[in-house]
Amino acid sequence: MRFVRLLLAVIALAAAAPALAQKKAEAPARAPVKFPVWVEEADGGFWREGKRQSFKVFLDEKETPIRGFQDTRSGAVMLVVFDTVADPARVDEARAALGEALKGLGENYWIGLLRAQDGLTVLQEPTADRAALGEKMRAIQVSGKAGLLDTLEPASRLAAGILQKAAVRLSVLYITDGGIGHYRADYLNPVINASDAGDLSRRFSDRAVQERTSRLAESLAAFTVPLFVLHLERRGDALNLAYQSGLERIASNSGGAAVFCRTADEIKPSLAGLVVRLRASYFLTLDPPPAGRKSARLRVATDRPGRVIHPAQLALPKKK
Repeated sequence: MRFVRLLLAVIALAAAAPALAQKKAEAPARAPVKFPVWVEEADGGFWREGKRQSFKVFLDEKETPIRGFQDTRSGAVMLVVFDTVADPARVDEARAALGEALKGLGENYWIGLLRAQDGLTVLQEPTADRAALGEKMRAIQVSGKAGLLDTLEPASRLAAGILQKAAVRLSVLYITDGGIGHYRADYLNPVINASDAGDLSRRFSDRAVQERTSRLAESLAAFTVPLFVLHLERRGDALNLAYQSGLERIASNSGGAAVFCRTADEIKPSLAGLVVRLRASYFLTLDPPPAGRKSARLRVATDRPGRVIHPAQLALPKKK
């Protein structure tokens, strides 16, 4: 059974997650190239009736055959990563909203729960058991240091491993309430290079945040896993605006999205909107492109009017 094989692969990967979190990010070993696509229609909804022949894929403007296709009715895995360090009331609101949203997903949706504070930890391997998920969600604590930036790479690597081992769609959803000041690293007071007259970090204190998120956006291109962020509290100071802008860029480059809630009342509809988006994904698989290049520009065309959403580029497998 497909999901039994998937679960065995997930358990093996989940057991390795703490060790993976300590390793330097590396592109996962991949033969095929698999990536997500959405088609947003004029009314803001998403097209869910596409067929394999509805899509054409271009790498560096050269059409590439589609070798595999999962549509919106295919099995799916969602890895939900909690990074909750600040506001118990908003986290309770998010837990309730997520529990309600999961009830609307069919049994072909398997959900895994992870925790990001102080390192990536698997709380629940992907399962269709909504009662078990609810119990684990209620036990999630609001404590520790923010870990979103520190766990994006290991979470993406873990997800990419699952994606390549099973014929399913997959996405990673972060639920976070932390600001840039909640991290163990001190982004509020970046190191000043006194010997460098051109060092503007004292004048532009958000530079360290911008550099960190830019490096992450580049390194995460190695994993064609869509990243979504539901931030429970939008903050308006300069450093947090830079942080939030960086999260938007990271998510957008992966084909995903980041949403920031101004009030607690926005949490439930924001999460519902992301779940609608997650359910509307297609996953396309390509043969490995010719070796010799690190990446290729990706363009997907469809026979349906609308905005086609997908990763900005594809990292190409290394020559063996």
